[in-house]
Amino acid sequence: MVGPFPPDVRFPDFGLLHWFEESAEGYIHISHSEMLGFRFSEFGKPFPDLDLGEATPRGTLRLRSLIGAHHRAWPDNVLVCNGASEANFLVHAALLEAENHVLAEVPLYPPLAEMPAGFAASVTRVPRLPGEGWRLDLDALERAITAKTKLVVLTNLNNPTAAALTESDLRRLADLAEAHRFHVHVDETFRELAFDDAPPSAAQFGERFVVTSTVTKVYGLGGLRLGWVVASPDVAARIKGVKDYTSVCPSGVSEELAAWALERKDAFLARAQAILEPNRRVVRAWLERNPEVHGVLPPGGNLCFPKLPVDVDALANRLRERYKVVIAPGRFFGMPEHFRLGLGGRTADLEKGLASLDVAMKTLLHARPRA
Repeated sequence: MVGPFPPDVRFPDFGLLHWFEESAEGYIHISHSEMLGFRFSEFGKPFPDLDLGEATPRGTLRLRSLIGAHHRAWPDNVLVCNGASEANFLVHAALLEAENHVLAEVPLYPPLAEMPAGFAASVTRVPRLPGEGWRLDLDALERAITAKTKLVVLTNLNNPTAAALTESDLRRLADLAEAHRFHVHVDETFRELAFDDAPPSAAQFGERFVVTSTVTKVYGLGGLRLGWVVASPDVAARIKGVKDYTSVCPSGVSEELAAWALERKDAFLARAQAILEPNRRVVRAWLERNPEVHGVLPPGGNLCFPKLPVDVDALANRLRERYKVVIAPGRFFGMPEHFRLGLGGRTADLEKGLASLDVAMKTLLHARPRA
């Protein structure tokens, strides 16, 4: 059973989304988390004569089999959703009730930290440690567990730092989850962007794990709005019970294109690497010429989360208003002195955006009153 939910359930404002929406066209975005979009013409295939009157509530067997292979899970453990956003929402809706307790890492993509409040659950934040490569503090997590803890929410790779949960981390989490009878929701949207060093999927570590992912990031196919949940059959059934009241079925057109892409995973990973390699060089050079910026380029992923020597909100406003450059302030992720830097876009845009950031940052540094 889902709920019961109190009548005053409210979801916090999705500030990061609105921040981006206010600067949609004509701006350079250097904080988006997507890889460069893959265009429809690049599929290079005739489109099949699909029956657009058909839909499959759980997703086609072909697509669920492909997704399952990515997580070493059976097709029956997979539920196809309309994007990872829906998948994440459904997981929380199915597993949380009023007065439950949730542990969520910080920094973290805003909806994953804030959705539990919409279901009247309380949230305790567990730190990732910036001085230790953004390692998740599992000792702090264990100390924060209570009798009411029902869900732990994590990302792997982490959004916004691209730090990984290791196999040993996942094994310890599995032991804690079993001992204390809670579930662990791991959003693996960015996991495969660690390429050869990608951590194993949490779906392999027991029935207490619930995994979500999407074709949006690695594949550059956000327009398909195609994501999924991987969970034990009973948990997947609970999640589908909520989905029956939302979108019911994924798009058949999106399923066809997503299956085509998943069958060509290696080509899409090679494409992502080709986009990221020059951009990583740009960011590495930017960090080297700005020693007052504290941040280390992570070994994998398409994100970075530097700490700046100026007021980040003031900088973000100045960049948007004077230079038409958009960054995502760290306050959205729970750490206001940082900002999220995305490495998955056009190299020229990244270079131009960082050059404008340098000018704006130096202006704010010079304007700062002396002690």
